[in-house]
Amino acid sequence: MNLPMYKVSYRAIRVWQRDLDTFLRLWKTESWWPTLEPLLYVSSLGSGLGIYVTNLGNGLSFIQFIAPAFVATTVMFTSSFECMFSSYVRMEYQRTFDAMLATPLNIEEVIAGEILWGMTRGLIASVSVL
Repeated sequence: MNLPMYKVSYRAIRVWQRDLDTFLRLWKTESWWPTLEPLLYVSSLGSGLGIYVTNLGNGLSFIQFIAPAFVATTVMFTSSFECMFSSYVRMEYQRTFDAMLATPLNIEEVIAGEILWGMTRGLIASVSVL
């Protein structure tokens, strides 16, 4: 079965750049939750499960035990939320994709740019958690 080869050019970077410019304008309202969420988890889980982790005897504190999971879930949730819900809003309600397709961009470049932005957003959220 031969699958068609889709052409994705450098123009996908422009979709990524558009999402980055939007994020840089709105970073104060979009960055507080990925930073606050691990603190809420540490306070709630640490009070209940923290005693069991310290009693394992392997020398790890609760924070050392649970921190990699916080980073992984933050990256996963932020990237998936950005690529699912935010892209849906841009497609359905804001009609941003229609405006992009009125330019020389094709649909494959728009999708590639959105995926690149989702990866970048996950990276930004993981750095904020770290």
